[in-house]
Parts: sequence; structure tokens; C-alpha cells
Amino acid sequence: MTLYLLPGIGCDARLFSRLDLAELEVVMLEWPSFPKGCTLKELAATMRSGVDVTKPHILAGVSMGGMVAEELALLTAPEKVLLISSWTGPQEWPWHVHAAKLLHLYGLVGSITLRITWPLKRLLGPRPKDIDRLLWDMAAEQTAGKIRRGLNAVLRWEGTKWKGPLVRIHGDNDHVTPLRFPVDHVIHGGEHIMVLTRPHEVSRAIWESIEQSSPA
Repeated sequence: MTLYLLPGIGCDARLFSRLDLAELEVVMLEWPSFPKGCTLKELAATMRSGVDVTKPHILAGVSMGGMVAEELALLTAPEKVLLISSWTGPQEWPWHVHAAKLLHLYGLVGSITLRITWPLKRLLGPRPKDIDRLLWDMAAEQTAGKIRRGLNAVLRWEGTKWKGPLVRIHGDNDHVTPLRFPVDHVIHGGEHIMVLTRPHEVSRAIWESIEQSSPA
């Protein structure tokens, strides 16, 4: 069984660097380029070549990575999809995300505003300086333009059409994707970036999700 991991927006494989998945066959999928006006479905189609569909596999994604994993699942037919700090569609959005879509706030994301507003990233949850630096390095390398186009794609997503097994891992202290829907594994005190701040608990939930039998 191969576990394919998809990072969140503005992140890369380093987002998973603290997870304990040593005994698993893990493949980190990296984001392709984000053309202007791209959709999550189109991103999934581009990333399909990175998945060996001839072997049993599981797709797992954080935040936007989870949404793309749901689109990718329609193309690769995994054993199951693991959503970490993610949504299944707009029906789960909090009010501020609906407002951001209505006001097109994603369009304000640029290289200057990204740097100026970086302190506001504390909304993702408190973290030590080394994690904050890692998040900044990943965001800077992904570029503000790519983040802006990714946000645009998320806000235009109509929601998942994946009907196969789905396991959800979510923190109850997530201010970006607030826990307001049923999930399978609740990480108490877990923030949106809990894969970095609470790696042991998230790793355990991933292992349990993989080992449990698929729901009927």
C-alpha cells in the first residue's frame, strides 16, 4: 500500500517532515504550476501521472491538498482518501470564507501583502520560531501569485464528487477550517497546521485510518 501525500496551499513536502510514517511506502506529491484560472480538477489531472494506479494506494491531503486529493481520487480509484484539516465542499465553509469569495479578497494576495500580513498567520495557531520560519520559506518559494491562484481555485470549487471511503482527521482548535462537521479523528487542541505542531497525534491518526477496515 502506497500513501500519497498532498501538501496545503503555499506548502511543499516539508509540511510532512515531522510525521512518523517511516514504515510506510510514502510518496510526496509536489504542486505543479498553477495557470491563471486553474481549477482543483485541472490540478488533480496534472498530478495524476505521479500516482501509480496499478498498485493499491491511499491519498491523503492537508487543507487544499485534501480537496485536490478528492478530485484526484476520481482519476486513480484509491483504497480511501484521508482528509487532514480540509473540507468536502462549500457547505462546510465558515462565514468568513463566503465573505472572502464574495469580496474577491484572494486577489489582494501579492508579494508585498504576503510579507506585510505574515504576522496574521498566527491565526493558523501558535507555533515556535522554527515552524514559523519553515512556513514562510515554503510560502515564499511557492510564490504569492501561486497562492493567489490556488485560493481562487478553492473558492470556485463546487465540492467533492468522490463517493468512496473517506476518513477525516481534524483539530478542534482550527480557526481556518473550523470543526463544524463530523470527523473520524479529532485532534484535541489541533490547529490548522497540526501536522507540524502535533505530528505524533496526527501520525497516530493516519496509522489508525490506514489500518482500519474501509467503511461499507
